[in-house]
Amino acid sequence: MLLPILTIALLASLASVRGSSVQMDLQMNAGCGFHLTTTGGYNGSVGQLGNGQVRAGSDLSPSLFTWFGDAFADQQGRGCWWTPPTSVLQCDWNQQPAHGFAIGCNGGVSYRDQTAFYECHTGDRDEVNLYLQPRGVDCLTVMIHADSCRPPCAGEGSSSHLPSPNPTPTPSQTPTSPTGQNPSDTGSPTTSSPTPKNTHPPGECDVVIAEGPDEIILIDRANPDIAYGPNPDMIVQLSPNASTIFVFRLSSSDAGKECGFIFDLPFPSQPLPYRLTGSGLVSFAVLDGPQLESGNTTWNGTPGVAMPLESVTLKPGMRIEPVSFPCPSADTEVAVLMTDGLESDACLEYEQLDSGTPMGLYLVKC
Repeated sequence: MLLPILTIALLASLASVRGSSVQMDLQMNAGCGFHLTTTGGYNGSVGQLGNGQVRAGSDLSPSLFTWFGDAFADQQGRGCWWTPPTSVLQCDWNQQPAHGFAIGCNGGVSYRDQTAFYECHTGDRDEVNLYLQPRGVDCLTVMIHADSCRPPCAGEGSSSHLPSPNPTPTPSQTPTSPTGQNPSDTGSPTTSSPTPKNTHPPGECDVVIAEGPDEIILIDRANPDIAYGPNPDMIVQLSPNASTIFVFRLSSSDAGKECGFIFDLPFPSQPLPYRLTGSGLVSFAVLDGPQLESGNTTWNGTPGVAMPLESVTLKPGMRIEPVSFPCPSADTEVAVLMTDGLESDACLEYEQLDSGTPMGLYLVKC
């Protein structure tokens, strides 16, 4: 099941996400310090202006924040909140910090279950403000990550800190998305992407093992209570309504190795290995919650997001190199959701195969 889709950076020690809960004791790690980074529309560290305004920008020093269980303050003790009426993130003197924040076990930051935020340009070099809603100018979606103060993932122990951050397969049939969409072909013949053995997580690595997902689950926003059953052909579908969940089973026997996710979408060749139409940001996220029921998972029954990953625009020939993380020391499952972002009409369809040119989302072990 090797497929080239998009390399997803996990930023972290991705020990057992399956079974972890963002709703752990809210007081866990209270008083610890952390830094923030953004990915998506703007990729970089989060700092502040002198008045407490929170911004991301290459010329700003990263700010150290203090965690209070479901709220935080900056290093000067100013409470951080979404200031009305614009809902921009700022830290002010004598301000009660906004409650409702959560840091997932892999560092993803959410606010009252909202995991996607907005960066809007300020006109000051590359600096962007961070908003709860897109109320500035030139706004794009971002995810926010914390480098510490996370609860432990299931089976991980009590650590609260993240590490710093060939023949072309031919689909056996023309699959139909849960919503009945059949994306049209795109691209022109050219050379394919390298095989996974030519890529690996950062660092020294003598042997790289690339593995596709153990299970692929299709869900449909337009039919949120319908389960589409087993997917033995490993069909992947994406549209404004259709989303895909990739389930990877990690083994304790890989303890001591480096792991990483790769999303790789090669240039198409004939016959076309995938169909891609439309445009817009496509989001990836690690899911939280109980183990998914094979063949019985619905849109409404999908667990919440434990850690938002990257939001990218799909295009032929793309590859995102993985950020490595220690392989878990316990048997576990990790589920990664691929879904269209706001106002995206991107449609992707392919069959994830375990032979030929790899394509899609896959796991590498070093």
